[in-house]
Amino acid sequence: MNAEFDMLQATSEHRGRNACGVYRAQQVLTARPEELVLMVYDHVIASCRAKDKRKVSAGIATLIDGLDLDQGEITAGLFRLYRYAMDRVWEGKFDEVLSVMRPLRETWAAAMKARGSPAGSPAASVVASGPERVGASAAR
Repeated sequence: MNAEFDMLQATSEHRGRNACGVYRAQQVLTARPEELVLMVYDHVIASCRAKDKRKVSAGIATLIDGLDLDQGEITAGLFRLYRYAMDRVWEGKFDEVLSVMRPLRETWAAAMKARGSPAGSPAASVVASGPERVGASAAR
């Protein structure tokens, strides 16, 4: 009887995780580029709190990959901040990473709010473009 209960419970937990994954995927697929950047910041911050080096570094790498360095000093400055944060991740200095990422996230949310975009969207772990491309997309 316990084996049947365990199997039923495992099936139920799998369905719950699957539904959550479907919801999150739909959220990401329907988000605007500027919302995706905010989601990645949220993911990096949450992963820092969990002290998950792999997830934090993957999130920062996503932010770096989205940068268009031909856009000038702002993106070059973001690259340097992301690189610094990445180095701190591998040293296990999550508090320093948070001290970089939290202000960037808050600045990004404020910029979205100033442009009329909702800044309170739930977190997700995937992004399609970086901050400089979002500015170009949002201007269209």
